[in-house]
Amino acid sequence: MLLEFKLKNFRSIKDEMVFSLVAESSKSKPNNCFERSLANDESVKLLKTAAIFGPNASGKSSMLRGMFNLLQFIHKNKSKAGQDITWYDPYLFDVKSKKLPNEFDMTFIGPDDIKYQYRVSYNVHEVIDEELNYYPNGRITNIFKRPIDISGDRLIHKGKLGDSFGNKEITVFHNRLMLSKFGEEEPHEFLSNLYVYFKNFEVINAINIAGYGSLEQRLNKVILKNPSFKKRLDSLIRAADTKIKSIDVKEQQNDSHRAFGVHSTYDGAELMEEDENLPLQEESHGTYTLFCIGGKILEKLSSGGVLFVDELDTSLHPYLTKMIVMMIQSEKLNPKNTQLVFTTHDVTLLERELLRKDQIWFTQKNDFGHTDLFSMQDFEGVREDTPFDKWYLAGKFGALPNIKSVESFFDFE
Repeated sequence: MLLEFKLKNFRSIKDEMVFSLVAESSKSKPNNCFERSLANDESVKLLKTAAIFGPNASGKSSMLRGMFNLLQFIHKNKSKAGQDITWYDPYLFDVKSKKLPNEFDMTFIGPDDIKYQYRVSYNVHEVIDEELNYYPNGRITNIFKRPIDISGDRLIHKGKLGDSFGNKEITVFHNRLMLSKFGEEEPHEFLSNLYVYFKNFEVINAINIAGYGSLEQRLNKVILKNPSFKKRLDSLIRAADTKIKSIDVKEQQNDSHRAFGVHSTYDGAELMEEDENLPLQEESHGTYTLFCIGGKILEKLSSGGVLFVDELDTSLHPYLTKMIVMMIQSEKLNPKNTQLVFTTHDVTLLERELLRKDQIWFTQKNDFGHTDLFSMQDFEGVREDTPFDKWYLAGKFGALPNIKSVESFFDFE
C-alpha cells in the first residue's frame, strides 16, 4: 500500500513534489477509501484511486515515470563497476539542476502491516545516499543507511545495517542499490522479502503500444492457468459492448501464445452454430487496450498492490474508463484494496459522484517550466458536492492549456 511518494529533480520536476494517497477525514464516498490497520495497533485511511489531470506537457507522466525508474533501478539494474546509472534523468533546463541527483522518497505499508520509508538519491555516476527505515512499534527504526565515504574507493560504497540488524557493514558497487543486493546477491531473511515486496508496485504506459505484446503474453498465461480469471475477463470484454463473446488463447509454434476474440457468425439474421475467431491485435485499438489494461487491472484486483497507469483513457470510451475506476472502488470487486493511480484527460471522470476531492490532482508548469503538482483539496471553498468538472473547465483549478485565438497562430502571415 502506498502512503506517500516524493521526488525531486526528475525530468520536468525540479523542486520537491509530494503525492499522497492518505485520505482526508471526510466521510464522503466511503467506498473510495479503506482503513488499514498497522502492526503497532494504529490505523491509516487510504484512497483506492487517484487521478492526475493537466494539459499536455505539464508533467503528469513525470511522477509515474519517476516511480517506474525507481522500480527498474531496484529490480532490473545490471550495471557493472565503472558504468553509468541508466535510470538517471534530471531536470535539464537549469544549469545547476542538470548536474544534481535524482531524489526519491517513498512511504508505504509493507510486509506484516508495518510502515516503511525508503529514500535514495543518485547521479549518473553513483548513488549519493540510500536509507531504509520502518516503524514496527510506532517509532522510527533504521534498517540500513548508505552514505558515501568520500575518502575511500568511489567504485565501492560501504553501508551499514541498523542496530536492530547487528550493525553489519555492507559493501556495494557505486552504481547498485543496497536494497537490490539483498534480492540478488546476499540472502537476508528480512530484507530479501522486502525486495520481493516491491514487485507489488507496477507502472504501465497505456500509450505504449509496443509494450502491449509482452503484457498480452503475461495475461495469456494467466488465462490458461486460471479459469476464474478468464471468466472475469470475458465478463469485462462483454460488458464493454465489444460484440466479443469470450477470449480464446491458442499456443503458437514459437512457444508463445496468442489471444483471439470469439465472435458469433450469422447467415443474414440467423445465428449460426460456428463462431469466428479474430486475433485481438486485429480488433480495434480500444478493444485491445481494454484487454491489456483491463486484464492487468483484473489481475491486480486478485493479487493486491499498487498499479500506476499513464493515460488510462487512451483509446477507451469515457464510459469504459469510468467503469474501470468503479471496479477499483468497489468493495466487492476489490477486497484486497488494490490502489490505482492514473493520469488522464477525461474530464467526465470529474463527476462529484465518482471521485472525492482528495482523489483529484493537477499538474501545470510554472513560468520557469517546472512541474507543480497540487490537489483539489488545496483549494478553499471546494465541497464534495461542488461540480468539479464545471469548475475545472472554468479554470478555477488551473491546470488547463493556455491556448490563444486560432487567428493568432498565423499572425506571421
